[in-house]
Amino acid sequence: MWWECSECGEHVERTRAPVVCSECGTAGVIFVPVGVDGPIAGDPEADSLRAVWIRAGLQRAQAVLAT
Repeated sequence: MWWECSECGEHVERTRAPVVCSECGTAGVIFVPVGVDGPIAGDPEADSLRAVWIRAGLQRAQAVLAT
């Protein structure tokens, strides 16, 4: 299973969520499960928490500019 760090967006493949992020070193962060079976099956960046926030921000900006 793939997990994503809520602080830096690092993806880790483990059976359980890690306690400390190996990329940013932050302890106690929230690791969100990413729905990818493996790196070849799909791109973990496509469903990442960071990508979701960027899409939401772009949609919000478009809505503000449209008014």
